[in-house]
Amino acid sequence: MFMTVAAETVTPGSFEALLGSATEMLTWFINSMTKLIQFILGQPAILMMFMILLVGSVVGMLFRIWHSA
Repeated sequence: MFMTVAAETVTPGSFEALLGSATEMLTWFINSMTKLIQFILGQPAILMMFMILLVGSVVGMLFRIWHSA
């Protein structure tokens, strides 16, 4: 199976095929994260839980750094 990139045929396993797959995966990741963030921002209860988790993670990391010195 061949994939077209810039109107050229690309053989499977080539660098162009790898770049095409990586671009497709990055595009999927960005779209998925955008949908997740839109969902989180649209639900106040989930947004508050997410913020508490985020703040708790930062405080916990700073607490570990402070006490490791």
